[in-house]
Amino acid sequence: MPSIVDGERLGPKYSARFRSQTGYWALWKGKDRVRSLKTSDREEAQRLVDLAQLQSDAREDDIVDCRRASAEEVIDHRIKAVHRDKVTSAAQIESTLKALRPHVAGKQLRQLDDDWLEETEEAMREEGHSYSYFWNGINFFRTGIRGYCAAKLSPPILPFKMPPRAESRKRVVASEEQVDIERWSGGNDAYDKTTRLWTPRNCISAAEAHRRLIVGRATFLGATFGSRAGIYVGLSYGPRVDGKGYFDLENGVFHRVKPGTKTSSNKRSPKVRMNPEAVEVVDGWRLVDDGCPWVFPAQDRSGPLSQERMRVIYEDAMDELGIEGVFMHVWRHTMITRMIEKGVSAPAIAAVAGVSVRMINEVYDHHDMGEVQMLAHEAMAGMTRRSRAA
Repeated sequence: MPSIVDGERLGPKYSARFRSQTGYWALWKGKDRVRSLKTSDREEAQRLVDLAQLQSDAREDDIVDCRRASAEEVIDHRIKAVHRDKVTSAAQIESTLKALRPHVAGKQLRQLDDDWLEETEEAMREEGHSYSYFWNGINFFRTGIRGYCAAKLSPPILPFKMPPRAESRKRVVASEEQVDIERWSGGNDAYDKTTRLWTPRNCISAAEAHRRLIVGRATFLGATFGSRAGIYVGLSYGPRVDGKGYFDLENGVFHRVKPGTKTSSNKRSPKVRMNPEAVEVVDGWRLVDDGCPWVFPAQDRSGPLSQERMRVIYEDAMDELGIEGVFMHVWRHTMITRMIEKGVSAPAIAAVAGVSVRMINEVYDHHDMGEVQMLAHEAMAGMTRRSRAA
């Protein structure tokens, strides 16, 4: 039978029937009524029938939307595969992926972006793993994603970039780049990245003004506090039931998360004291927002922006300015690096940025160790003065 050879299904098909009693079309599968389609439009009813049939066929063929696949399921699939195929390094792959597994808990593949990659590197380093171990884990994971997607007849879903093989110098925003970002986000000027020329404009659209507002605020908070970009979602000007972190401007405290919120061990310092300039700047934002509680609001002020939308806005802005390799998380490393260069003590940096002293020493400090040693000179001098006096 050619139809069977060509893959035609022999089971009951979906169809639509109009019910005059309700005025709606209903979905049927063979002789069984499934549900009301809640529409009186024939074309819309047919579209829903076609969609139901496609979904049914996909389930029968075990086809899934891999973007929404559980990252933990992908890791488990890879571990089973290497043991089934008797891969020589199966034990190594399993142990490495199991170390990575806690950092994908509760996440779908579509949620594993470059910010996640940065945070996972930081967390695994604080757990005592080397950069090579982290790199291997990501490499094994990406191979697992490709295998999982192939098994589900889906193109590979790789939402995060592969980190460099060798531990390299992290990106730091240059001073001239910061000047350009602040000029663009705080004004109306247009910038031509080819000629590097600015063109003054009298006004910009509401959408453009909103983009610049988001970029300006993310830049200021990143350069001032070095927080992870994820804390900007739901950030408000005061505690809210439907919010997350917030600013207590009266007492000059930035609560990265609601008091009492449990965070992973690497996300320390849930609150930080604000300097007077930061209090003044954020209070100015609050006045401009005129009653809108969200620090990073949607354009219509109906709610807070999602992290994904903020990421897109920021990356688009950097592309417009011709600045490569800078996204919101880069400001975290930039802020920590600049504080090290100014001779700020590692514990002080850790308290502001919410990172361990060990992480500062092993990962963030890629400059001349002499700069770090300068932090101890005052104490060393004090000891020798006391020795001479004795």
